[in-house]
Amino acid sequence: MERLVGALGACALTFLLVLGFLALLPAPVQEAVPDAVVGGVVLLLGLLAVRRFVRRSR
Repeated sequence: MERLVGALGACALTFLLVLGFLALLPAPVQEAVPDAVVGGVVLLLGLLAVRRFVRRSR
């Protein structure tokens, strides 16, 4: 159960970091980036964080 909570926390942190990074970009760049790209980046980084967390727990 602890690993699941840690994995969810890692995904949430990744999501917030990506949104924070996008907030720092200029407005024209923000509008040019499609939502699917943002979602894909969040999923990819979240999966990498979960993979790293699960490996560390063993």
